[in-house]
Amino acid sequence: MKEYIDFVLKKTKRPINIEKIVKLIEDIKREEDSSFDSLSWYEKKEIEELLIEGTLNYEYFKTDDDNYILLSKTNYRHGVFNGTKNGDGYVSVVTSYFDKNNQIVVKEEKYDVSKNDCNGAIDGDSVFISIGTDKHHRICEVLDRNLSYLAGEVFKIGSKCYVKAVDKKKQSLTVVLDHDAIEGQKVLVRLKKSNSNNFYTGDVVKVFGHKNDPDDDILWEAYKLGIDPEFSDEALKELEYIPDHVRDVDKIGRMDLTNWEVFTIDGDDTKDIDDALSIKKLDNGNYLVGVHIADVSHYVKQGSALDRDAFKRGNSYYFGGKVIPMLAAKLSNGICSLNPEVERLAMSCLMEVNSEGEVINHTISPTVIKSQKKMTYSKVNNLLKNGVVDDDYCPHEKSLLLLSKLALVLRNKRINAGSLEFNRPEIKPIYDENGRVSRISVREQDVAENLIEEFMLLANETVDKHLVDLGYPCLHRVHNHPNVERLNEFLKMLEAINLPFDRYSAAECVASNKILQKLQEHVQKAGRLSEMLITNLIKCFSRARYSPVNIGHSGLFKSNYCHFTSPIRRYSDLTIHRILKDAASNKKQRDVIKYWATKLPSIGAQTSKTEKMADDGERQVLSMKCAEYMQNHIGDEYSGTVVGVSPRGLLIQLDDYLEGRVRINNMIGDYTYNPGTYSLVSLDDQENYYIGDRLNLTVLAASKEDKVIDFGVLCKLEENYIEKSEKSNQYVKRRALEKRNVS
Repeated sequence: MKEYIDFVLKKTKRPINIEKIVKLIEDIKREEDSSFDSLSWYEKKEIEELLIEGTLNYEYFKTDDDNYILLSKTNYRHGVFNGTKNGDGYVSVVTSYFDKNNQIVVKEEKYDVSKNDCNGAIDGDSVFISIGTDKHHRICEVLDRNLSYLAGEVFKIGSKCYVKAVDKKKQSLTVVLDHDAIEGQKVLVRLKKSNSNNFYTGDVVKVFGHKNDPDDDILWEAYKLGIDPEFSDEALKELEYIPDHVRDVDKIGRMDLTNWEVFTIDGDDTKDIDDALSIKKLDNGNYLVGVHIADVSHYVKQGSALDRDAFKRGNSYYFGGKVIPMLAAKLSNGICSLNPEVERLAMSCLMEVNSEGEVINHTISPTVIKSQKKMTYSKVNNLLKNGVVDDDYCPHEKSLLLLSKLALVLRNKRINAGSLEFNRPEIKPIYDENGRVSRISVREQDVAENLIEEFMLLANETVDKHLVDLGYPCLHRVHNHPNVERLNEFLKMLEAINLPFDRYSAAECVASNKILQKLQEHVQKAGRLSEMLITNLIKCFSRARYSPVNIGHSGLFKSNYCHFTSPIRRYSDLTIHRILKDAASNKKQRDVIKYWATKLPSIGAQTSKTEKMADDGERQVLSMKCAEYMQNHIGDEYSGTVVGVSPRGLLIQLDDYLEGRVRINNMIGDYTYNPGTYSLVSLDDQENYYIGDRLNLTVLAASKEDKVIDFGVLCKLEENYIEKSEKSNQYVKRRALEKRNVS
């Protein structure tokens, strides 16, 4: 009946009442069937209920006089507000419909909203927006706000205690405590909604008073981001009904792969194992590759409390050696984790791959597997690089070598097509038994890690193509081309620091991944500056995100790509599993397609948002822990490289990749900044400082709270003198001195 309602409302230009809708539907049915008389009472009741449901889902708009029209035909829209720290932002609106070819079309639009027209909305709110003809858009109503807790600092006005949010996007909220508190305390508040959108009362549920507690400081950073590490009471109750082993009833309708040679490869301390691999050489010379992924969707039912908690988190968070999981440990480390020597439910992507790395055929199916071995990256690297085989790895040596050989084919094929690789060493703090950093190490991606990456990429691409070919919506992993303006600034910087890439313009780089690859290779040859330059090149791209609108993945140079391989720690992947199961079921195709087309925009917005929260939080915690570590090294000497220069001073990267700063106030002499050469120019005949200079440094201070490390310069070890800089530096120096003399 819904299709009739949609058809009628699509044809009408003005709002109409239920009686008119019923009459028009009856006219259509008479044209289809001459024996048809009229709709029954039950059918009329169904129309009424569908109109109410469609209004609640923002497909239809109900006027004050009880008439209906498609929301898309009004100047109102329903979307999600993406706020900024200064109060303004934009509303993301995604609509879906079937085109003339009965294909689902998903359309995404953004409407800018100024601070004065936000009507109290804060970042993440579901809102109703009025679209202005002059691009002056206004939020009419905040429809939903998923905000239960707030992290902030206590302050007093008179006798009342208030909490100011640490998240600047939420500082428009007024939160008054129901009881007394100590001014200046860092607290977590459980909010109780008041009559006004932005006025709350609240109770303090946690005081963060022990800033040196290794768990407390990480939890504070999590709560600052809006992450709640606790699971709801309803979710914990549901866990009681989750089995701790695979039951016979769970195996019904699944391929039994328990006798296959399946194994996992992960980090030494990994407990939440998402993926396993298998490989067989076929008689025709091709390979049968199995990528077996934990079937989380079997245990976490859509709409359940566990599902709601998972959606709210969006992903797992890995902060400073502490994991805040998307799913409770009974799931993430237990029944869902592909632990060795136990049966587990999986979604298996079985791909026939030829010697050129092309997927000839594929099957995606629910399976039962039993991993034969939990392998580690370190031992697999030792096998593949050095030929050193652990005794218990011997049964799998042949398969590992086959996988490694095919992974190299896949990687070369991907790079030759235009895929970009931004592999950079990462700082990895090593923690002692008390949760404090004992030393700083560097983590780099090696052969085993690359092997896993290639097969996960292949499975993700195959699954995306599979859903698109079936005509189903997909939550794509999309990545836009780099920004021309930012890339042009990057090329100017390369020229200024003696590393010109003058063969191509910024526009030519954006237009061709092959040219971007040449630019990437160029900066990777920059010695100690290469990591910094790769980081700046990455900043020329927008963030990859999740969206039902497929614009392709520029970095990977793939037209079809999604995330399927990590449902234990990413809600996006869990969603893909559910769509795959619906696509394989006997459910009404059109209804299921429409359902997912409606759901995916909000899922994409939430998972993109929480992924950014995870990245931001990881950086913040890493900076905090590095500063904490360096508090014990005040006065120690280090060697480092200048990787950034600004009017405030120098950005330093030590040889172990730990970063800090030299503030201009801590430098001997007087300096001015020259943006043309990205250098600090001495005004009193001291040494100039350039990006790439190598320095001998001492640790002056380290602030865990501010997450910064301050260095002092002892001497310059090596200068990265900039050709043609002298004239520019002299001009900047002269202007600075003239300005000083005038003042």
